Amino acid sequence: MNRIRWLSAQWPTSIRTIGNRLKGMPFAEDSINGFAIERIRDEFVIGRFIEKLVYEEVISDPFGNEDTIERTMYRSTEFTLFSIFPHIEIRNGQRSAKDLINQLLQACDFNLTVSPISSNLLEWADALQNIVGSKVMVDSLQVSGVELEHGITGKILLKGERDVRDAVRGIVGIKRYTLEKIQVKLDFGGRALCLHLGNAGTAKLPLDCNEELLALLRQSFSHGRANLSHIPRL
Repeated sequence: MNRIRWLSAQWPTSIRTIGNRLKGMPFAEDSINGFAIERIRDEFVIGRFIEKLVYEEVISDPFGNEDTIERTMYRSTEFTLFSIFPHIEIRNGQRSAKDLINQLLQACDFNLTVSPISSNLLEWADALQNIVGSKVMVDSLQVSGVELEHGITGKILLKGERDVRDAVRGIVGIKRYTLEKIQVKLDFGGRALCLHLGNAGTAKLPLDCNEELLALLRQSFSHGRANLSHIPRL
């Protein structure tokens, strides 16, 4: 599946200027990391962040002799920077965006604030339904931190052949809890699709999903965001 993550940023200058700065930090044969910028516009910048990883692998033969081989691998993270929210979109990246963010900080002369995004998943699903114009069914969800009794919390995973939103409301009632992730099903472009949404501003889409669906998901996510909390490191 395609993995998407969104982050919020406070850009110190225009997106076009930042894109031109990233273009001046290209990945080359002797680079440890760098950028491959594909498009620069006033509203967005599309590119890839490439990292070169060199490591040593020790190989033993049947006689106990060891040989050390140096290996090189490359990691590529696709991204789009937007002038408006959501400001940073990372596609199929690593678990941590630290290295990418560090290079963005350098391009912005360290005058950049990047924040994670906490999303209200049920509002996100409602917004997606309104934008797509077809029924969105939440057939799976996971909640954690449900206060069962004083000092006792639990995690609940619900799955169903129909929408489970009413069921979870009936179970948790007025108890405090955290909705971590949901699975939604919808018809789009004549296809039945299954999407996974997470409360940290993440989504998983089928590999063959087109840019139109991603744009609608991005738009609905803007309506479902809950709050921003600044963190110095990612």
